[in-house]
Amino acid sequence: MKLGPAGPEAKREGVLQAELPVNEKQLEGSHHGLGRVPELALGMATGSMMVAVAFAGARSSEAWATDLYWVGQVTIYAVPAAFLLFRRSILKTEAIGIAFLLPMITYLILMYYSPGQFRFIDEFQHVQTAQSILATHHLFHANTALFISPQYPALEIITTAIVTLTHLSITASGLIVAGIAHVLVGVCLYLIVSEVTNNPRVSALAVVIYATGLHYQFFDSYFIYQTIAIPFFLLSILAVVKMLKGTGNVANAWGMVAVVCGTITAVSHHTTSYALIGVLLCFEAAALLMRRPVRNWRLHTVFFAILAIVAVWDLRVAPTTLGYIKPLVESLLGGHFGIGTVTRTSVATGHIHGVTGNPPLLDSIMEYVAILLLVALTPLGAWRVWNTRHRERSSVTLGLVLGSVSLLLAVAVRVVASDGSELAGRAMTFVLIPVSFVCAVAIAGLAKTKTGVPRHPSHRNRKSERIWKWGIAAVGMGTLIVLAIGGITGGWPPYYARLPGPYRVSAWERSVDQHNLDASSWVAAMLPPNNGVASDAFTTSMMSALGHQASSGGMAKLFLSPRYTSADRRLVRTHQISFVVVDRRITEQLPASGYYFAPDPDQGSYTKPLPRADIDKFNAVPGVSRIFDDGTIVIYDLEGSAYTR
Repeated sequence: MKLGPAGPEAKREGVLQAELPVNEKQLEGSHHGLGRVPELALGMATGSMMVAVAFAGARSSEAWATDLYWVGQVTIYAVPAAFLLFRRSILKTEAIGIAFLLPMITYLILMYYSPGQFRFIDEFQHVQTAQSILATHHLFHANTALFISPQYPALEIITTAIVTLTHLSITASGLIVAGIAHVLVGVCLYLIVSEVTNNPRVSALAVVIYATGLHYQFFDSYFIYQTIAIPFFLLSILAVVKMLKGTGNVANAWGMVAVVCGTITAVSHHTTSYALIGVLLCFEAAALLMRRPVRNWRLHTVFFAILAIVAVWDLRVAPTTLGYIKPLVESLLGGHFGIGTVTRTSVATGHIHGVTGNPPLLDSIMEYVAILLLVALTPLGAWRVWNTRHRERSSVTLGLVLGSVSLLLAVAVRVVASDGSELAGRAMTFVLIPVSFVCAVAIAGLAKTKTGVPRHPSHRNRKSERIWKWGIAAVGMGTLIVLAIGGITGGWPPYYARLPGPYRVSAWERSVDQHNLDASSWVAAMLPPNNGVASDAFTTSMMSALGHQASSGGMAKLFLSPRYTSADRRLVRTHQISFVVVDRRITEQLPASGYYFAPDPDQGSYTKPLPRADIDKFNAVPGVSRIFDDGTIVIYDLEGSAYTR
């Protein structure tokens, strides 16, 4: 069996080939053509169409929409899972097809949710950065909504290049960029695992497991800087693996590719670049743990080069990064990061009350079952890899095993930190990369478990062995489906925004509609930028990101009483508020997430919407002008009538 190039790591690269049930035809690629890829595409597309129909039903408030949604989601994951676990042999083209189809199909779900408009607040923040680049043809302009966005401009550079070349809108160009990045993640992960194991089945399984992540379907596909950073992060790892398997100029070339991709990662997203350094550090540590320690100067060079690039960028080009990530560190140390406070209920369920509310009990159960399955599979797969220490193995495989230990840290953060759900969900994007590898090894390895039936050519023994294998495959398939359901129920969007529908107050994706989009566009066109704006949390974010106004927190008291008092005037002066934006729907609906404002002193305790008098009081304040009113959203100018509509 040919193991690949005879580089310093290649001699050890047969690690899992002897450990896992691999058909020679898989490795040699003796079969050609698409194989069962068309059938796989049809089955997964059928599931995605079910989700699309469910979304259409949800917009009309149909009772059957939720059930059809889950049937479609299960179908999307069950089709590749069944193919990988029940078939005796698969083609490389079939495995690659799964690695390409699964991210493409899951991205279609995002498109079905909102085909022509961004819906996540963070996306509008990056739209502002792209608008600044298009208007000035320069980088690093101030962003009123997310000050750190211009300092990591890779996403906007690529997007604005497409806008300039094609004359498409920022939204259309951003959806294209995010979609390509999402598909590249699946393909790159497949190639990495394939380089390590030379096993198409395990490689495709790793992609399926990774696709069950908490933020995979939506958050990691949004028009945000992490989305573009992840594929370059994986490309850098892939180049390192290729480098370790190569020799001479080939290895040098792959080392340069790794540094280039690492550089793009560094200018794309801070957290992703830190994750890349962590993975490379695991490779370095693994080289020392091998029976015969490997001292690969190329690995050291790549590691220190990327480390230096990240440090220089963060300290010189993006010096505010440390201040931006400080709240995350404080949260891990017991502080409160994010919106509002944390209740005992939120800690018990693992969700922050201020972000996702209190999810249904069944959602929490499925999420925790999925986590327990990962916790059980990870050491099993890690043990199978580590158990090859008396055989051939590589620093890459051991590095991935070391990286999979981070799953325990993510679970600990989820339980201990004040906003554990948010932090753990974001961390799982990176943690699942090594974890998906070791879990794929564990699931594929179960198929090799002996049945205890003597291997005699009797019909009864053959039937018993076949039933055993089918049973193991069914358990593996069920495991993958549970992981998918748990990832969806515990991930993003929160349960109240999981399906699209009519506008809901404080419901993230469902809190974006034509009213606040039009109002934000009017503000951007008619008002000077960087004025202080007071409103509810989501309207403030829209006015800041799309209206280019300065967001102001801590303004809840301004809306929680029926009179405009001297204390309100002092609050307005202190925060330099020029405009008040009132969405009348906060007097008609309870907040889906439990809060109206950021922060909100009454978070989690609302039993009825705000009284109408609390927002109508601005009509009677002397000197205040109503400059915009579309029947739903009203904008008040606190400084006079200079901008009266």
